[in-house]
Amino acid sequence: MSGTDVNMAARPLNDYTWSSVWLMAMRPKTLLLSLSPVLLAGLIVFGSSHPADWLVFPIIILSSVCIQIATNLWNDATDASTGLDKASDRLGPPRVTSMGLLKAWQVRLAAFLFLLLAALCGLYLVYIGGWPILLIGIVGILCAFGYSSGPYPISGSPFGEVFVICFFGIMAVMGSAYLLTGTWTEASFWAGFYIGLPAAAVLVVNNYRDRVGDEQGGRRTLVIQIGPKAAKRLYAILLLLCCAGLVHVNSLINPGTLSLVSLVMAGLLMIYSLAMPIRKFFLADTAPLQNKCLLGTSVFQLQWLVFFVIIMLAS
Repeated sequence: MSGTDVNMAARPLNDYTWSSVWLMAMRPKTLLLSLSPVLLAGLIVFGSSHPADWLVFPIIILSSVCIQIATNLWNDATDASTGLDKASDRLGPPRVTSMGLLKAWQVRLAAFLFLLLAALCGLYLVYIGGWPILLIGIVGILCAFGYSSGPYPISGSPFGEVFVICFFGIMAVMGSAYLLTGTWTEASFWAGFYIGLPAAAVLVVNNYRDRVGDEQGGRRTLVIQIGPKAAKRLYAILLLLCCAGLVHVNSLINPGTLSLVSLVMAGLLMIYSLAMPIRKFFLADTAPLQNKCLLGTSVFQLQWLVFFVIIMLAS
């Protein structure tokens, strides 16, 4: 754990406030992963010629955030119940259930409530978008439960990274853009693919850090399957491909042109990714350093969005 996480885990249980415990359980730092695809969809629609219903935009954001929080809560309770999370040997950020701050049933109930709120938002979104949005919502709710529980949990399989790219990338961006405009576009598909790559990279870092305990617990994550050296190379490929995606998505939004600005921005972001997140992950040989890589990779996704905005403004 990082220094902050160690201090939090070492504090007496009665030293936590009600709000701080639930905030820790919701893991607000991970919410970037659910917000970024929706923001990207908004940017794509804003830069296109399609008329958009912007009143639906905050509902999309609320629904996406609620699903992410519900997934975090369910994962917290499930991993503690299965014995995969023990407060004494936890390498990642502290979990409230394994620390004894909350009961598993309390955390699961909160997960249900957030899913209920997401479902209520989803009813309105289904009214706007029809059966495709209903299908996406059902898949999203099932995946929130199936990610860390059930007979074949996604988080313990080699398909976690693919799931993240599909759900937190492609489906999130395409679905959001469709709700805003009523159309499916190639640009939103590829934008979703590229924004999902850093999210998958976050999972690579997480599974790399936990690979020893995960393997002992019977998990078969992609990192375990390919080994630690290949996992680091995969991390680098995900981020570099994400950078190259700036040029591709811009060419789809502005067909027939190859923007010099997009080439320069993609090159600068590649240099930054090699010098900062990729280099730091390759050198991170302890759990505290790897935890910092988790946050750095999430921030990289937001930085990609900033570079995308610069390209759109200059195009």
